[in-house]
Amino acid sequence: MNRKERNVCLWKLLCGTLLFAALSFFDLFEAATAQTQRPAKAQTVATQPRKTQTSSAASNEALREARRETLAASSLGGKPLPYRVLLPTEYATSMRRYPVLYLLHGRTGDENDWWTKTNLVQYAARHRLIIVMPGVGDSWYANSATNEQAKYEDAMMRDLIPHIDKSFRTLATWHGRAIAGLSMGGLGAMKFALRFPDMFAFAASFSGAFDVPRTVGFNDANDQRIKDILGAYGPKDSPTRQANDVFLLLERITPERRARMPYLYVATGANDPLPSVVSSNPRFADALRERKFQYEYHERPGGHDWRFWDEEVKSMLERMADFIPQSNP
Repeated sequence: MNRKERNVCLWKLLCGTLLFAALSFFDLFEAATAQTQRPAKAQTVATQPRKTQTSSAASNEALREARRETLAASSLGGKPLPYRVLLPTEYATSMRRYPVLYLLHGRTGDENDWWTKTNLVQYAARHRLIIVMPGVGDSWYANSATNEQAKYEDAMMRDLIPHIDKSFRTLATWHGRAIAGLSMGGLGAMKFALRFPDMFAFAASFSGAFDVPRTVGFNDANDQRIKDILGAYGPKDSPTRQANDVFLLLERITPERRARMPYLYVATGANDPLPSVVSSNPRFADALRERKFQYEYHERPGGHDWRFWDEEVKSMLERMADFIPQSNP
């Protein structure tokens, strides 16, 4: 082979080597690029299920919070009695029976108050119980002295409670039932506990308006609040006033009956501005002590407002757990 032929062969060999090296480089670059892209793609796919699960959980929680029902109450002439119900988080997947807390709103309130103005859902998640919040308007939870179709005491005791026990898996006995409320609802809760002690194991009042049924002197009979009170209780010394006066109810309870009374939890704000609250709560606590009831009384910093009631409902739930079972398999 002469020098010219040898140079041609060397040139072809060099070109082949360079081409092979170039192709190998591009293969390696493509492989490296693909490897850096695949984890990003896989990560995007992996985050999709988590995002869906979070959204679904939030949706389920919202539905659980927003459950609203109505009952055609015979005690109200068939009118609807609205209520909100909070079920334990595991209610749909268990066969347990649960205790029930009836949580009552105050004057000008409704069945939505405890949902929208407190952290009740968060607090209740720590307890296995059903919470029912009825909406009764400004009825004072009384059988009206002036309207035969506004018997709200009967609506609670004869319509709502049996309806709840029939519709949900409840512990349908006195030891599986509690009642609590604020202001007008605090008065109502104590009234129900004293009048129907065989129905509840625990009762609580926050800022209870205990003096309202015995208040007869009003400066402005045209005020809507006064109209509601007169419509609910009637004139001075009416049977309805006596049936809703917690001080009078205490006096009528015999020692034998006192032994079967529910435990009473009473709390009020030290800075409450309402005369019907600020003076009546200490007197009510004194009456309980004198008659040797099982009770506790708290006078804490706070007023007649949702900040105080939010703190109290949290404390009350913790205390209530000592007196009613959390659930029953």
